[in-house]
Amino acid sequence: MASFDETFNSLRHRFEENKQPIPPVTLGAISKNGSFRYTKAFEKESDDAESNGVHWLASSTKLVTTIAVMQCVERGLLNLNDDIAKVLPEWKDPKILTGFNEENEALFRPATKAITLRQLLTHSSGMAYTFMDPLLTRHEELQGKPLPGPPTSVAEKFPHHFLVFEPGERWMYSPGIDWAGVLVERITSMKLGEYMQRHIFDVVSANDATFHPDQREETRARKAKVWERVGERLQEQKQPYWPDRVEADFGGGGLFATVDDLLKIYQGVLTGELLRPESVKEMFQPQLETTTGLDPAEYSLPSRNAIWNTVPDDVPVSFGIGGLINLTAVPKRRGVNSLTWSGMPNCYWWIDLSNGVAGVYLSQLVPTGDEKAIELLTEFEKFVYSSLDKS
Repeated sequence: MASFDETFNSLRHRFEENKQPIPPVTLGAISKNGSFRYTKAFEKESDDAESNGVHWLASSTKLVTTIAVMQCVERGLLNLNDDIAKVLPEWKDPKILTGFNEENEALFRPATKAITLRQLLTHSSGMAYTFMDPLLTRHEELQGKPLPGPPTSVAEKFPHHFLVFEPGERWMYSPGIDWAGVLVERITSMKLGEYMQRHIFDVVSANDATFHPDQREETRARKAKVWERVGERLQEQKQPYWPDRVEADFGGGGLFATVDDLLKIYQGVLTGELLRPESVKEMFQPQLETTTGLDPAEYSLPSRNAIWNTVPDDVPVSFGIGGLINLTAVPKRRGVNSLTWSGMPNCYWWIDLSNGVAGVYLSQLVPTGDEKAIELLTEFEKFVYSSLDKS
């Protein structure tokens, strides 16, 4: 098999000359039938590191939660077009934040539509992360500081049980998949991590994947360090964004895993080991009523990198179930309707159903959407597809 080492070392040298060094990073890719498999950890001092480091996945967790939800759909426990309030009464008769009066009191109006599970999974429900919407940002500022310590539930972490637009009206990144994880817990009477262990991790032998590495001594010992880009250097982050111990299983961002775990899960999607073919086909189809909100010109470069990762600006996109999809093929790289997403510490993945291949980029670098990470990921993606062509 061809080596990616020469390309990586060339990029590393150029980035260091530009005073933008690369932190430790682990790369992986696998084909549907397993004839192609690549994993490699690149450290700062050595490229011979083991590739079994345990990484916080942040929002790369969302795909795994989506798989759990789709399994429940297959079993008839859920329906993509049902009102989520059937299981999540917190979202019955949702209201929409419209602004504030002169006394800084929030103003609301009733939503005209219920929220469906499909909208929850595609960030088109009307929910939003606080940093995505100025009205939510203002609302949080008026509420004051949150309680100290890590949140103990999804409802505590995301206490705003209201929307900022009508369900289906546009795309906006949201904690919807955290709520989808709660939905799985309620219909199965299992914690989300317990469900995933039984129905996902054990099925594909993803042995290190967990919401709670603090409960596994051997796994905890292999946790990757978190790095922060500060000017022209990297420094270890002493207080990572995600606390070591979290009580709840957050389906939108709480998983830890290795590159090997993730490749097994992605291959399980490609082969149908985790989901039926009709479920996989549905996930890789455009789901949005409108792509309003998915214009790269509306976002800063880091946000654009986090959302689109290596998909060029001129490639039309939509959202599937579990990630962004490119509506046309990217030459020499991913095929049409590939699924992709990222996680805060510059974690990225893609699954290409048409070409039967998946890839992952794991690091623990903040801030998110690092430009050098995207350059490296792009070159790795080219390497994967050229290797497939040769094989």
